[in-house]
Amino acid sequence: MKALIIRPGAMGDTLMVIPSLIELSGKAAVTFVGRQPGLDFIRDFVNRGLDMEAAGWHRLFMKTPDDQGLPVSQTDLVIAFFSNEDVTIRENLKAYFPHVPIHVFPSFLPEGKGLHMARYFAECLKSAGLPVDPDRSVKKALAGALFGDAGRSIARDRIIFHPGSGDPNKNYPPDFWLKLLERSGRETTLQGLKETVLLGPAEEHLVSFFRENHLTIQSEISFCADKETLTALLREAALYFGHDSGITHLAAMSGTPTIALFRGSDVNQWRPLGPRVKVIDSKEAGSELVGRILEESKALITE
Repeated sequence: MKALIIRPGAMGDTLMVIPSLIELSGKAAVTFVGRQPGLDFIRDFVNRGLDMEAAGWHRLFMKTPDDQGLPVSQTDLVIAFFSNEDVTIRENLKAYFPHVPIHVFPSFLPEGKGLHMARYFAECLKSAGLPVDPDRSVKKALAGALFGDAGRSIARDRIIFHPGSGDPNKNYPPDFWLKLLERSGRETTLQGLKETVLLGPAEEHLVSFFRENHLTIQSEISFCADKETLTALLREAALYFGHDSGITHLAAMSGTPTIALFRGSDVNQWRPLGPRVKVIDSKEAGSELVGRILEESKALITE
């Protein structure tokens, strides 16, 4: 069976499809259409990965179907996820694939539904006719690393601090991260580990702040915008701290011991999937939270 899955979204949203894609390996030839940077990580799990921003996909949103069609012309099944409920997308898919089952689902569940996004995607794919077991896919994602160097012995000698995300409402202020860096450097169980402040494109505005405080925290500052540099750093991490973000989900799925900090987003819906994850949910960012994070990190790093 050939399946076309269209899921444009941020990195963290896109990674939630990986447990289902692993289930489909060898059972369906999947073409996945998404957006960078999440698409780079999806490509390892599909037959073909296409960028939604590339030429041709704009035709999906046109009021009248275009004679040139979409970049994919043949498939046995189309499954699409869009927040926009505009019937234009559904009608265009029907026009471009007139003899193929079309399934269009909302990109997200409403907040408070209590269903993890990875399971939501799995249930959608199953209801569309793909051979996906939602229970098994999520349990596998919680039990072991889904990608990276799972099972390979790696010298992990680094702590990664990722003080950002694509949504400012999820983030604790930079001063909080400075306190966490300062106190972690005094923790006996964490001594001997190199400290790295990891900043991505969404945190570019924080580069000057951490550089100005470099002598205070004695930490390396790494600005990562590409897959290779990011995955190499995560392979070296004995411990990772981060908000509810795409990079945090990537760290957890890679098997890196991960402390995931939630400040308002739904933990039941977005808990990072991985074998060594601790979630801390707190709206307040103070000394008490720093202490709680460090206590949880001691338990996690010694497991």
